[in-house]
Amino acid sequence: MTRLMPGFACELNQDGFSPMHLDAANGYLEIVRELLKIDCNLCRLKGRERRTPLHFAVVKGRVEIINELLSSCPESVEDVTIGGETVLHLAVMNYQFEAFEIMFEKLKQLNRETLLNSKDEQGNIVLHLAAYMKQREARTFNFQQVIELLLRNDFLSRAVEVNAMNSSNLTALDFLQGLPREIRSGQIETMLLLAGAIRSEAISNEHGNAASPVRSLQPLG
Repeated sequence: MTRLMPGFACELNQDGFSPMHLDAANGYLEIVRELLKIDCNLCRLKGRERRTPLHFAVVKGRVEIINELLSSCPESVEDVTIGGETVLHLAVMNYQFEAFEIMFEKLKQLNRETLLNSKDEQGNIVLHLAAYMKQREARTFNFQQVIELLLRNDFLSRAVEVNAMNSSNLTALDFLQGLPREIRSGQIETMLLLAGAIRSEAISNEHGNAASPVRSLQPLG
C-alpha cells in the first residue's frame, strides 16, 4: 500500500503514530526497509510527544531496527522527545542496555558527545538517571555497566559533565549520598568519586554562593 500511496507512510493515526513508528516498535525489519526506500527521512518523523521511529525501537530494544535506522539516517540519534529525552535517556528508562551500547558507540562515531550532557525537562542528564534508577529499581538491568560506559577514560566519556546539576540542583553524587547507606551502591559511588564527582553544596561554595543543603531527593517524574 505504501508503494502505491507514498503519502500514506507519512500519515499519523488517531494515536499519533505513523506506519514507520508501529513497524519499528514491532520489529518488522523488512517493512521498515521498504519504508526507508520510499523516504529515508521517515526515520525522523515526529509522532505523539515528538517521538520518532528510532525512539520506539529503542524503547522496545529492537536492535536490528535501531541499526537499520541509524545506517539510513545517522542524524536521527539527535532527536529528542517533547520531554527532552534523548535515545540514551529512553534506553536507560526502559532497561535496554544493548540499545544503550549501540547509541553510545554511534555518538562516538558521529562526534556527538554533547548529547551525553543533554538534559530532559527535569534537568537530568543520562548519568543522573542511571545513578538514580540503580538505587530505586529492583529489575535485572546493569545500571552499573551504563555508568561504567559513561565514566570510562576515553574521549567520549571525558565529555560527560559528571557534576551537572538538574532542576532540583542535584548532582549524580547527590542522588547516591542522599540515600541511606544500606541501599547505596559503593561501587558506583567510587566510580563517581574517581571521575571527580562532588556534591552540589561544594559546587555552590566553589562559585562563592551560599550553599543550599540538599535535604531530600526529588523523584524523577
